[in-house]
Amino acid sequence: GIAPFDSRWTVLSQSRTIQKPSLIVFTPSRLPRRGGGEKYSIIMSSSPEKNAVKSSSGSKSKFVVIISCAILILLFQMSSLEQMMTSNFLNTDNAATALQHSSTGSRRRRKLGDGCYHVFLDVGSNIGIHARFLYEPERYPDSLSSRAAFAREFGSPPRDNRDYCVFSFEPNPKFEKRHYDLERAYAAMGWRYTPIIAGASDADGNFTFYHSAFEKEEWETGFSAVTPKTLYGNDATPKTVPIIRLATWIREEIGGREIPTTRYSEEYSDPKVVMKLDIEGLEFKVFPDLLTTGALCNNIHYLMGEFHHGPGNHNYFPINLTSDGTHILNHRKEGEKLAHQLLHLVDITENCMTKISLEDDESYLNDPHDFPKSNQTAIPS
Repeated sequence: GIAPFDSRWTVLSQSRTIQKPSLIVFTPSRLPRRGGGEKYSIIMSSSPEKNAVKSSSGSKSKFVVIISCAILILLFQMSSLEQMMTSNFLNTDNAATALQHSSTGSRRRRKLGDGCYHVFLDVGSNIGIHARFLYEPERYPDSLSSRAAFAREFGSPPRDNRDYCVFSFEPNPKFEKRHYDLERAYAAMGWRYTPIIAGASDADGNFTFYHSAFEKEEWETGFSAVTPKTLYGNDATPKTVPIIRLATWIREEIGGREIPTTRYSEEYSDPKVVMKLDIEGLEFKVFPDLLTTGALCNNIHYLMGEFHHGPGNHNYFPINLTSDGTHILNHRKEGEKLAHQLLHLVDITENCMTKISLEDDESYLNDPHDFPKSNQTAIPS
């Protein structure tokens, strides 16, 4: 709706470049006038040459037009400022997409791992018991392998739990409430625990998992995406759950995180990332992706967990490794061979910092303890 330019128009500003029209206002050319003088058409567009006011001989009307244009320009500037501020401080519930200024002054997306000196990734967390092994080791004396790993990588107790962040991946909706209750209990203690109610895989999306034969048990283990007829028979209950590509999540949320320059703990230890991986057969899909993307070797200092290829795991197979079914582990021996090959690749990769232990700590299938209260000692001994 811009009229052709003619010589009777006076360009208000040729120096200001308007990126996009904030608003367009013009008075109809046939409106009756009061007080004499010529009629005006106020036009604002994305082209500086078209931001013009039709000339007139009426001084009062000229004044009105100039004030109107000034108001329009001010409104445009305020709108642009508001958009910029909204963009700079955009945030989501989990702060994963917030923008912040790094030490170099450049803007970057805030990572979930920012501010975490040490990180523990509990992938396949079930009821979240391994986080309790870390934060409350004195209450779980039978957790020998996990407590030893945490002491070796993070330092021996007493540790100040404010130096740690735990990210707990669990797709079973049965335990969702428990994880969020644990998050609140730990937050009251000043400890960071973040549930991620999703399965770990080599792609993002949704996937069908199956409840195990222990579905009715409070501590149900074995919630899995492997073929249900081979693992649990025809009575397995299907459940579609979200899955995330673990390799991408680690690189985007943990890799390059902002590590605090000071610690709460008096005992010094280098910043570490420890991961537990126990995902009921999907490790044959996830581990190669972690390895080939560099997410494992560049970010994880210590990995503990399980490959389901032992003599008692024959009913996990066959396992589809690709969505098109071109690569299948048909039986346990093929799974065992692949697991040894993958672990060997880690061993012979000189620049891979990851140490691996296939220790599966299932010392507490049930949790014998209530969640801690905020009036308890905030730093367990």
